[in-house]
Amino acid sequence: MNQEEYIKQEFARAKKNLYKEERKTFGSADKLAEWFIAKLKSQNFSCFYCDTSIFEINKLIESGLLKTRAVRGGGRRGPVLEIDKNDDTYIPENCVLSCYYCNNDKSYTSSKEDYKVYFGRNRHQYFQMLLKNL
Repeated sequence: MNQEEYIKQEFARAKKNLYKEERKTFGSADKLAEWFIAKLKSQNFSCFYCDTSIFEINKLIESGLLKTRAVRGGGRRGPVLEIDKNDDTYIPENCVLSCYYCNNDKSYTSSKEDYKVYFGRNRHQYFQMLLKNL
């Protein structure tokens, strides 16, 4: 899938699936989807923390080197970037896009800046090593 196809897919997904009660601070489903796509582009389709592109992550998933997690409704966590908030509120200035692996690991354990410096770099190195083994 090329970047334009991915943008269309993610705009529809963000508008439909990400506009939940706690994210109403974005204003509307359209505004959330627009924010998501702008952030996706500004982060170069990569996780804020480990700086690995979602396309590389999907290669690792498809090859069986990374596992995903099932969620209700038949979805999977892993193949898409997720919205991560730095405190208890979803406001655009407070959120970044992260891969499932960083988002799940970071959880509420550290600030986004600390996680990026102390853990994100190592995860990036690990993902790059896995990619070289494909």
